[in-house]
Amino acid sequence: MNFSLSRRVFIKQVGVGSITLLGVTRRLFGQGIDRLHRPVIDVPILAQDGTAVPVKISVDHPMERDHFIQSLDVWLDTDPVPHKGTFFFTPENGKAYVAFHMRSGVGGVLKVVGECSRHGRFVGTAELRVEGGGCTTAPDKLDKDRLGNPMLRLPPSARAGEIVEVRAKIDHQSYTGLIEKGGKIVRERPEFYLKSMTVYLGSKKVSEFAMTSAVSPNPLIRFPLKIEGPGTLRVVFKNSENQQWEAVHSIQVAG
Repeated sequence: MNFSLSRRVFIKQVGVGSITLLGVTRRLFGQGIDRLHRPVIDVPILAQDGTAVPVKISVDHPMERDHFIQSLDVWLDTDPVPHKGTFFFTPENGKAYVAFHMRSGVGGVLKVVGECSRHGRFVGTAELRVEGGGCTTAPDKLDKDRLGNPMLRLPPSARAGEIVEVRAKIDHQSYTGLIEKGGKIVRERPEFYLKSMTVYLGSKKVSEFAMTSAVSPNPLIRFPLKIEGPGTLRVVFKNSENQQWEAVHSIQVAG
């Protein structure tokens, strides 16, 4: 009788322990998933030029066909132009990161929402301090005749399977159309900015970067590309008035 009671107590205790262990395992697994997906944001401690705040965002995550980072969505809710852009990726990028310059009016908490194709959305944040009202600073002259000259830069050659950094640049002014008047932010004129940048490798779309008037003038955008073989890289730029420019670069593969 005593043996039976002891045995039942033992089984009950083991069962409780198993449930507790399972709960701990699930929590640890969840923490691991969160670490794997959380965007890492690199911004200066204090940005002195509010019209060109350097930002680099990355997620240390595999980029496999059925499991990859689909997008990075950038917000600064305290700014007059809170949405800074949405950057879409595919496994052909090899990594999920983007570097660019943005406007910021007052700084605050920069928030990046990353989306995984399998596990949904994850959020990363970084504190940003800014000197000057970058969102309401207008160019001395808005010259729409001197636009274009798109350029691409990447290593002259790479090995198959290597991930390289592409630098895409275009001459294009940026204007939010906002001014500060009587202590309030008001619209003075329509926005004018680089609206999108679409990346193709051959005929296949690799990335699409949808930007807002918070993009800096003459934007330089850095992003990754996985080299699988020789091919043609093509980047199409489009602005808020549907003007379009294209840059092409031949990819060479080292033997």
